[in-house]
Amino acid sequence: MLATYNISRADDPYSVLGVDPSASDEEVKHAYRRLTLEYYPDKLVASGMPEEFVRQATEKMAAVNVAYSNIVQQRTSD
Repeated sequence: MLATYNISRADDPYSVLGVDPSASDEEVKHAYRRLTLEYYPDKLVASGMPEEFVRQATEKMAAVNVAYSNIVQQRTSD
């Protein structure tokens, strides 16, 4: 499941979201929302996914949130 987006560097927020650094703000937001819908842990629990998948989704969701926050902060300070 985590390999779906071919994440090569977990410390690169653009890689975590699966977008290029040249992506527009709208593209970044769209990627964030898409990943949020896919990895939202409560949604997986409700669908009866195994605990291991829910744990991985929780970790992925945390990484997605941090990456998006970092990108927004970086872009607003530039």
